[in-house]
Amino acid sequence: MSSIETAEALIKQGFAIVPLKKNKKHNTDTDILERDYTVQDVLNPINNAWDSDGNLGINLKKSKLIDIDLEKKSSIHFGSKWLPKNTLTLGSGQKGITHYFYKNINDEETQTYDKSLIEYRCDGQTVVYGSTVDKDSGQLVERYWDRTIAPAPAPKNLQEIAKKIYFASWLADSREWANANEGALKLDSCIKRYTTWNETERENFLMDFFSYVLPQGHRDLTEKKFQRIVNSNNKETKNSGYQSFSKHCDIPPPMMKKMLGVIGNMPSGDEYEKTPSRRDFKRNGVDMNALMNRDIPPLKFAVQNILPEGLVMIAGRPKAMKSWTMLDLVYCVENGAKFLGQDVEKGNALYLALEDSERRLKDRVLKLGHAFNRIHPTVDVEAPYIGFGLEEDIQKWIDESKSPRLIVIDTLARIKPRVKRSNGTAYDLDNELLRNLQKLAISNGICIAMISHLSKTQTDYSFDRITGSAGLQGMTDAMWLIDRGDTENSKASITGRGRDIMDFSYEVKWNDQTWKYEFVGNKVEIERNENRASILNAMTCLYLQDQEKNRQVKPSQVYKYLDHKAQSKEAKNISRTMLRMCEGGEISTGSKFGNYMLNNLVKDEEVPF
Repeated sequence: MSSIETAEALIKQGFAIVPLKKNKKHNTDTDILERDYTVQDVLNPINNAWDSDGNLGINLKKSKLIDIDLEKKSSIHFGSKWLPKNTLTLGSGQKGITHYFYKNINDEETQTYDKSLIEYRCDGQTVVYGSTVDKDSGQLVERYWDRTIAPAPAPKNLQEIAKKIYFASWLADSREWANANEGALKLDSCIKRYTTWNETERENFLMDFFSYVLPQGHRDLTEKKFQRIVNSNNKETKNSGYQSFSKHCDIPPPMMKKMLGVIGNMPSGDEYEKTPSRRDFKRNGVDMNALMNRDIPPLKFAVQNILPEGLVMIAGRPKAMKSWTMLDLVYCVENGAKFLGQDVEKGNALYLALEDSERRLKDRVLKLGHAFNRIHPTVDVEAPYIGFGLEEDIQKWIDESKSPRLIVIDTLARIKPRVKRSNGTAYDLDNELLRNLQKLAISNGICIAMISHLSKTQTDYSFDRITGSAGLQGMTDAMWLIDRGDTENSKASITGRGRDIMDFSYEVKWNDQTWKYEFVGNKVEIERNENRASILNAMTCLYLQDQEKNRQVKPSQVYKYLDHKAQSKEAKNISRTMLRMCEGGEISTGSKFGNYMLNNLVKDEEVPF
């Protein structure tokens, strides 16, 4: 069938069509999901927004459809086993059936899973005609209809089926399986403990799962085998939980806990979560004599003195130009160019722009002047969650890079899985989530920088305004605050502190022409010089206003003249500064205690106003 014939058939069935660009999943129409396209629209593109011989999509929301999109070999396999078959289905290249469509009779919403495995989509659009680029091979693959019957009403348990596919696919791809002995016993034990599946459901799951991960004809693939396993777990009063299963699979317990929580309920205070551990500190602790004689490589920096290896938090208010700044930084690192006037250690950089589109990225790179750089950093607009593949993907990039130096994650919120806080505080959860990222950075000697936002809460300690719990700060090796200085009388600044760096505070200036911050100087030094100049000016004016001309000036006169209250921070700073100025010889002590004098007599005609 041609594109127009397909469009006519879909409209006849009551579906909302979307004409697309050839071999693409989109068109350039700004109202792509709002417009009601007709057959005539397919033939006559508006402003070349799509191609008359291009791809064709279905608007899921307007068509009231649920699209189960299966991405990997494993999810395609389990989908073919468990999804209702008597419905509209679509194939993709050699993969087989990759899309199952169901009528959205209950106004369900899109569910978030790992997009690399399975998608449960109720909005957006799905390509149903034409060719698209396969994510794995990078080759064009053609879409084809497997069944053209009317979509079946979505069963009530469709979400549960999708979750089961997600879990099975993830578990199958997480490790190599040699048999179905201890692994099957521990897996079923977790299913029994955390789900409401009956015995038949458990037996069928084990059979289907191990039939996929084990070679055909394997001796363990018998119904009796899995019946014995289920019966054994039914008799035991102490079944193993996720900790035991995660150890068997060599998967971090937090990750296993989250994934089992997808198909079941992980109760708080589960006694089987508490696995005692033992460590012989005397025998297994750090040998300090050996440590003192061992050469340890010096700390590495992405930006000298201010951006060390480890986990770094980059925070600021909205529109503080954080993303612009970090995009410029990854280009500087990749090409060995200075950043804010500071030397960088040239190396490979990865930028995960998880809040941006390709269009916005291109626009920013053009404005920053990096479009024609000899070397571009690695950039992506999608990434899995922490604990759901992010660490593994980062390690793969590190392993495949010649000289990995910097990874920027924009933003932290986009990689934090949405988990229910059923057990433990927010501090515990944040600490647990970021621990592996920190270990990853330190073990590979690179910097992983995460962008975050500031809360509206006002605190004396500015770093406490970083969104999230104190656990975020506890797991970071350094923190930056970027302030554009949009408030009245404020100046732009970049401030940082960390375990292995000296505190710094740079005054910077935003350049609307280059779309970059420009280094002005050390903020402390600038403010100190400005304070000294204002004090000298005030002392001069006070002397000229003094009828007796005794040249004696108190700090209280200075801060009152500068319109500061007695107990204010500014007043205290003036008192301290005048003392330091006296010690440095800039001013002199007066005849009375606590009084100061100008070193040089000022004449009326020398008044600075």
